[in-house]
Amino acid sequence: MHETLTWGLRRASLALLVVSAASASAEPPTAGVILGPPASEVTGYDPGERLLGELNCVGCHHAEDAVERRLFSKPGPLLGDAGGRLTPQYLRAFLTDPQREAPGTTMPDLLHDLDPNDQAAAVDTLVHFLVSLGRDQAPVAVSADAFRIRQGRWLYHQVGCVACHGPQEPLTSLHANPGAGPRSVGTPADLQVLQAASVPLSHLAAKTTVTALAKFLLDPLQVRPSGRMPALNLTAGEALDIAMYLLRDQVSAANAANPPRNVRGLSYQYFEHAFAGDAPDFDQLTPKFTGEVETFTLAPRKRDEHIGFRFTGTLTVPSDGRYTFFTESDDGSRLYLADKLVVQNDGHHASTEKRGTLELKAGDYPIVVTYFNQDGPYDLRVFWRGPGIQKQEIPASALSHLGQAMIPLGEEKFTVDPGKAQRGRELFASLGCAACHPLGGERPAVESRLVATPFANLNTDAPDSCLAEHARNGAAQYSLTAAQRAAIRASLANRARLAQRPDAKALVTRMMATLNCFACHARDGVGGPEPGRSDYFTTVGNVDLGDEGRLPPHLTGVGAKLRSDWFRQVLLNQASVRPYMATRMPQYGEANVGFLVAAFAAADGPVPSDSKTDEADAKWGRKLVGTEGLSCIQCHVFAGHKSLGVPAIDLTWMPRRLLQDWFRRYLLDPQSLRPGTRMPTFWPDGKSARRDILGGDTERQINAIWAYLSLSPQAGLPPGLIHGRMELVASNEAVIYRNFIAGVSPRGIGVGYPEKANLAFDADQLRLSLIWQGPFIDAARHRTGRGEGFEPPLGYNVVPLPPGAPFAVLESEATPWPEAVGKAAGYQMRGYQLELEGERRPTFRYTFGRIRIQDFPEAVPGELDAALRRTLTFQADPPPDHLWFRAWAGSSVDAKPDGSYLADGKVKLRFDLAGGPPPRIRREHGRTELLVPVTFSGNAARIVENIVW
Repeated sequence: MHETLTWGLRRASLALLVVSAASASAEPPTAGVILGPPASEVTGYDPGERLLGELNCVGCHHAEDAVERRLFSKPGPLLGDAGGRLTPQYLRAFLTDPQREAPGTTMPDLLHDLDPNDQAAAVDTLVHFLVSLGRDQAPVAVSADAFRIRQGRWLYHQVGCVACHGPQEPLTSLHANPGAGPRSVGTPADLQVLQAASVPLSHLAAKTTVTALAKFLLDPLQVRPSGRMPALNLTAGEALDIAMYLLRDQVSAANAANPPRNVRGLSYQYFEHAFAGDAPDFDQLTPKFTGEVETFTLAPRKRDEHIGFRFTGTLTVPSDGRYTFFTESDDGSRLYLADKLVVQNDGHHASTEKRGTLELKAGDYPIVVTYFNQDGPYDLRVFWRGPGIQKQEIPASALSHLGQAMIPLGEEKFTVDPGKAQRGRELFASLGCAACHPLGGERPAVESRLVATPFANLNTDAPDSCLAEHARNGAAQYSLTAAQRAAIRASLANRARLAQRPDAKALVTRMMATLNCFACHARDGVGGPEPGRSDYFTTVGNVDLGDEGRLPPHLTGVGAKLRSDWFRQVLLNQASVRPYMATRMPQYGEANVGFLVAAFAAADGPVPSDSKTDEADAKWGRKLVGTEGLSCIQCHVFAGHKSLGVPAIDLTWMPRRLLQDWFRRYLLDPQSLRPGTRMPTFWPDGKSARRDILGGDTERQINAIWAYLSLSPQAGLPPGLIHGRMELVASNEAVIYRNFIAGVSPRGIGVGYPEKANLAFDADQLRLSLIWQGPFIDAARHRTGRGEGFEPPLGYNVVPLPPGAPFAVLESEATPWPEAVGKAAGYQMRGYQLELEGERRPTFRYTFGRIRIQDFPEAVPGELDAALRRTLTFQADPPPDHLWFRAWAGSSVDAKPDGSYLADGKVKLRFDLAGGPPPRIRREHGRTELLVPVTFSGNAARIVENIVW
């Protein structure tokens, strides 16, 4: 591509920097420009036109607007923060020989015809200029983390990176789960074949730092706005994992700045956060600081509440065998070994021990322990037990971690020379670098001073053309194959066509090729993951959905399938309905794909208008979806409820995603729209398999299903999804359930409160028997069939309260608690009364001898789970002496500094006694009791008991 700019202008610019000398050009590389996995030839796809766009020819060779719009050219990365993310040594190597440093790059060699000394001097000034940009933001090196490197290894090969960049390790070494797909990639030679047709990853370990690469992976469009490198919806933690993996040579290479060294102990991250949930996602949090410790300890904490830790390192297992791991914590903790969750000790609770067991071979395993404490006491201890090892805290001698910073290879101690940086800025403009590389951000723009032949006047056969095999006279040297040069020349031979606006089908095809969509998606029989590469497309967990579960869906006719609002959400807002698919839908940015929604619709349309549905038929749709009809829920998730079998797409998303006409056509003939799908045909030849529903009317049945799905979840769950459940729900007022409740005598009275704290009162023994949180109770057992048996609570955190009489008169504090209960102990039930207004909460009324007692429990909302507040009111004339309330009898009761009592390590009790002596803790018959004195004022007494668990 001939440039009208005389080489003298470029030479004049260089003369300011170096001494002119005769040029010495090297043999140009022959690998060719690699744009990604090859797309097969398809109507509307012109490889030469694509190259014109990917090489950004119109960046230098000005073209009319219509041509620029059609080419959808790729500008180079923004360089306004180059000094903060690119190392001097990489910039020097890349500018000296782009193809050697990054084979397949679209970056041309602009200095190829300079004398080596002049070239080195020119490169040096450019390096000083680029390093000066964003140097004040240079990221701090981070310590290597074996667990994160392992995580990044899996993420890189599963979330979609390999679709464009190619795998870095054989599939057989990744323990992947490619479902029904073959495993054809198992050797380094296999990898080389795939990598040769993949977007190259240059020498990353010398190019950048972990923090800079992680920042880039989170939002590539900030640096590469063209969308050729999209975002993969990574969390900050995932981005860091992949960055560590891609830069692993910084700790493993022979020329690493600090050879890897296992050091005793663990690395940790310390967090300060509210921690309201049961299981925090530490990847979403920013640590306050990091450090190293000998073993699992909370000693580095800066406070006692609202804290969290994540410990990472390596555990050395001394011998083969069965190992059990324990965490004892207040509040929650987890232990992961070799990426497996071994101990799950979630939630807010007193010090509680949980365990997990697995078979291990002798060797080293990445270990991670997470811990958080919301408020109150804090505690964390980590134990193990195994062959020859009695249960004990894991010692520091078994723990290690990589104790070194990840530093770019060949680190160059660099100080920016302002004079060189200024000359580099001038060269950046005169060479035309600025034509492709804006600085971006708030930095002063650098305008390209390169004057090149307009696009319309290009002579591709000129000896000083950029298309020449051996470019000269200052022309850019591209690493193009003969076929690529021929393709570009063929496109330029019909330049008038390049000014024409492509039709919708051609536009869709071109953009799918440009953005490498064909690497994942097939359309009209073209594209999709190529053999070998497709084996890396896998599922999350063991999901038996075949290729439909692991391969991204084909896009044939997608413009007539998806609603435009949903399609837009998929392209721009990470919308997804396939949680079982490991590969993620990339995000390319509004400017790059926003127009494709309309283009797909135009290419695949027109679409018939929605049919009118009868909402009254929705009840039939409910039956058809359930086990009494077509059993759609056998395979499909419904409103978040698990299916009865494999976890196919949630049915309730269908009306939000799909056009009604496509839904209808798909149900009538699934294979015609998704060849190879496991979806069965329920209306073969258009005839219903269920003639007993809606008279076997096919159209009405399909419309009924659509109507039902459109109304969900208001229309209720389909039959058979949740077997036998008839949950009693307290919405605005308390719900009372008088039936057989497991853990209570046959005279149990259950009470469910709107706050989702529940209790069971024993009307035989006159005591509070059970408390629990969450759902109240399933009445199906007692309201269907013969109704026999005891029904357990439906919720969670079920706590049985101490058996026996709740009150007793003791001659002294040493007097044993009486064994008698109920009537034998002098108790008599007097019924219960409901509040006349409000939530209609019950007050239980009973007597103990001559003492009249009113027992009023109520639920108290909490940040996560509700608690209970129980008000006990006593009337007696005359009042008794030495009346005690036994609030707890169990294994332990600990008095806390805040005045509360921790019972059995899980229930916190607090009392408002309105005067009188405090509660007493005593040991009696092998158990610990918490006795609360009942102090009368006149003929009345009152105790308020707060129960938190």
